[in-house]
Amino acid sequence: MEILRATPSEHTLLRNLYPLYLHDLSEFGVDYALDEQGRWRPDFLPTWLIQAPEVHPLLLRWEGRVVGFAFVGQSPFPYMTPGRDFRMSEFFILRNERRIGLGRLAARAVFDLFPGIWELSQLPRNRPAIAFWRRVIDEYTGGAFEDTFIDGSPAQVFDSRQRVAPARGR
Repeated sequence: MEILRATPSEHTLLRNLYPLYLHDLSEFGVDYALDEQGRWRPDFLPTWLIQAPEVHPLLLRWEGRVVGFAFVGQSPFPYMTPGRDFRMSEFFILRNERRIGLGRLAARAVFDLFPGIWELSQLPRNRPAIAFWRRVIDEYTGGAFEDTFIDGSPAQVFDSRQRVAPARGR
C-alpha cells in the first residue's frame, strides 16, 4: 500500500473522488445534500487542500492505481479533541476496491505514518464503518484502545506507538 500526501497537482483528483465519498455518506442520515447545480453540500474539501502542517490529505494507492483517500488532522487541528495528536477525519475506499483488505492495509499504513494518540469517530447510523474501525483498531493495537463517544458519535482512541505487529501473511 502506498500512502502519499496529495500534491497540488493532484487536488483535481481529490475533487473528483470527494463527491463519491459524500454520496456514500448521504445514506447514513447526515446533512449532505445536492444543491441546485448537483454539487454536494456542505463541502469541506477546501479545508484539506490548504498547505498547512495540521492537515494531511493522503492518496491511497495499490498496485499503482488510486483506491481512495484519507484526510488526517494533526494537532492543533481545530476539529479534534485536545490532548490527541491525530484525527482520522475522512477515509474512503472506492466501492470496487472494498472487501479485499485494502481498507485495513491503508488504515494501518496511515497510522504507522503518524505515531501518537489517535481519535476516529463514525456516523451513528454507519454500522459498517463502526464495525470496520473497531475490527481494524482492535487488530492494530491488540485490543489496547478506548471505545467511546465523541460529540454523540461512536469513536475510538488509541496510541499508534503501541501497535501490534501484523500476523504473518498479512
